[in-house]
Amino acid sequence: MSKVDVRVVRDLSESKKRVMANVVQQLEQRDEKNSSKRWQYGVLTIILNVCLGLFILNQYKDNLQQASNIPPVLDERIIELQLQKDTYFNGKKRLYRASFDSFLYLESTFANAQSRKFIPSLEQVEKELEQIMEDFSYDTMPTMNERLQMLQMTEEEFIATYGMSIAYKMASVNLLMEASRADYINTSDQIRTWFVEQEAMHYLKQHYRKDIASLQEKYRLPEKESQMMWKRSGTVLAIKEHEFLVVSGVFDNEVGQLSVDELVQKHSNGTWFPLVDVPKTLSVGDRVEVQYSQAIGNDGSQPFIDFKDIVEMKIVKEY
Repeated sequence: MSKVDVRVVRDLSESKKRVMANVVQQLEQRDEKNSSKRWQYGVLTIILNVCLGLFILNQYKDNLQQASNIPPVLDERIIELQLQKDTYFNGKKRLYRASFDSFLYLESTFANAQSRKFIPSLEQVEKELEQIMEDFSYDTMPTMNERLQMLQMTEEEFIATYGMSIAYKMASVNLLMEASRADYINTSDQIRTWFVEQEAMHYLKQHYRKDIASLQEKYRLPEKESQMMWKRSGTVLAIKEHEFLVVSGVFDNEVGQLSVDELVQKHSNGTWFPLVDVPKTLSVGDRVEVQYSQAIGNDGSQPFIDFKDIVEMKIVKEY
């Protein structure tokens, strides 16, 4: 081998050593960086887990606090207020049956709202509370001051004990009523409300029958008297998905010749009934007889139109 070859080999050997040293150094530096990154990732993971745990804990506490603020169904505090008012009139500390029925109306719609997971916001509850306290301030039998004296409470204590509970329930009922618009599209507010109330009362009696009976016994309430019934005869002029219109005095030859509005105006009457438990063959032009127990509202924009509930109906003459 020549001298040149020896020098080249020596140079290559030295170069190889330098390359190997550089590679080892780079590997060591990379390991140090990876170790540093692994340490950083570990710290970040711990921080994230702690934050997540605190978030879940706060949510749990919020849910517990919210649950503790939800008033119970069939809350006797509301009966106490009504008993206070009834006693003011009868002087016998006796709850009227009508007052208890009003109480059941509120409790049934609230229970139904609860079952459908309607939860009002604090703003909605406060808005209802403001309206409730305003209503109490206008009440004269007894006045608000007389109530507070009988209860031996300040107004702040009254709000905490009674006002917030009623406000929460009313706000929940409002959400239920608003949601019902999607269930009863193109239905009058009066008929829609009637359906919601019927469904709510059915739910309450199905799930709280024993509790209702216990309250009736505690307050010595008589059995609900059978309601008086009335009948309305006339011609069916309109049928919608959830209601139908009956107008009295219409002749057969007028049906289809004049519009519904014209016939209502001509005969100065028109009643919308809930479309429930009626014959499947019911058609426009049929003469019917409808039995009902109460009026459920009217329409200020249409002076001759009113709304009634329904007990039963029959077709007297098919069109």
